[in-house]
Amino acid sequence: MTTQAMKDLARRMRGMDLCMLTTVSSYGRLASRPMSNNGEVEYDGTSYFFTWADSRMARDISENHHVQLNFRADKGFLFVAVQGEARVLTDRRVMKDHWHDELRQWFKDGLDTEGLVMLVVDAKRIQWWGEDDGHIEL
Repeated sequence: MTTQAMKDLARRMRGMDLCMLTTVSSYGRLASRPMSNNGEVEYDGTSYFFTWADSRMARDISENHHVQLNFRADKGFLFVAVQGEARVLTDRRVMKDHWHDELRQWFKDGLDTEGLVMLVVDAKRIQWWGEDDGHIEL
């Protein structure tokens, strides 16, 4: 992977907050749900999401860490598919770096919300379609 290719992609992805996060369920089926990228704008191949420890997606990731993120630009023509490996974190010190107060609408007690976890998705392959198509292997 070239650093410049990632910087170019990060610039193009700026503002792409919402995505579909797809996990592999315990039945071997794909399960997708919309997630907020928490306003992360300097994309470096890692994405962060907050959810509940007892959620289906946290359980799915605990059993099979392979996931896919699908982003679509609100303006213009750009689609981004991120194939990655996810993990569930409970370390509040790490979570603090990615917390945004807007998340209180779902997690009333902020980082002290009981059952709060953070999903971390490390990209392994990123593919995009738009004015130009491409991919990055990580």
